[in-house]
Amino acid sequence: MAKQAVQAIINNHVDLRGYQVAKKRYRINALGKLLAKVPRNKKWLWPFYLAGQLNLVEDTFSSPAMPEEWDGFRIVYFSDVHFGPMFSAQRARDLIMKINALNADLVLLGGDYGETALAGVDFFEAIPPIHAKHGVLAAIGNHDLHGSQKDNKKLKETMRHKGIMVLENDCHILRGKDSVLRFCATDDIRSGKPDADILNGPTPEGQTTFTVYFPHSPDILPGILTNGQKKFDLGIFGHTHGGQIAPFGHSLHSSSRWGDRYRTGWMIERGHEMLISNGVGTSLIPVRIGAPPQYHLITLRPGEPISAAAPAAR
Repeated sequence: MAKQAVQAIINNHVDLRGYQVAKKRYRINALGKLLAKVPRNKKWLWPFYLAGQLNLVEDTFSSPAMPEEWDGFRIVYFSDVHFGPMFSAQRARDLIMKINALNADLVLLGGDYGETALAGVDFFEAIPPIHAKHGVLAAIGNHDLHGSQKDNKKLKETMRHKGIMVLENDCHILRGKDSVLRFCATDDIRSGKPDADILNGPTPEGQTTFTVYFPHSPDILPGILTNGQKKFDLGIFGHTHGGQIAPFGHSLHSSSRWGDRYRTGWMIERGHEMLISNGVGTSLIPVRIGAPPQYHLITLRPGEPISAAAPAAR
């Protein structure tokens, strides 16, 4: 019955899309609006309480490809805010305050800032500036592309006004004395026009390059990890919400076209180590089971792998 109920919600969501509600500021179904009023500070309402938490996950990622001069580089990552009735302005400000307190070297934003592009605008207007030594980089998610071209442009302009560099089929390079860190994000695989050729682009001659790839969704992976060539040294992805409602480690409905293949956590696929985040917000309904909300602090180290990554069965 639970599966049927969730599917009914999803079907309703799709029907609403067909009625052009993507142009609305907050695209949320009737049940989602109703459940958004349920308190999230009562533990006895566990699925709602869990959805209202903000959990920091700390990892050390060690790789022989990591240059010595960048040893200890600290990345903060978060994705899937889905700002609006199910993610309040106060909770958004609290998230950024927690992130700023970490004093990271770089902050990466993984996309889906609101249910629509205009809701994403509201998110960035509601939060204080994000601080990091080397700046803030952002990917674009499928929900960030819901709206008109004018809406999409306004979202990116608002992000840049907040000091955030938006990467759409682009890479940003941090240069050291003998090596560089390269951060790349492609456009969203579901709603955009991703160009993974950026991962094959030129790197500074004579310098070791460590590449972090952080598009919104891991659904792009099977299409680009095909020829045995190393595409990136570390991948970080959102979109899946960890399944959001995933009792016993299996999602009732996956937002990924690949089901639970990329549901959550560290994994290795064709020699590529990656982290799939549960994200901080929810979609459709403000409920989580078996998939706590997450934001991440990842410390990069040179040397043999000591991450929590486990081989994927592919």
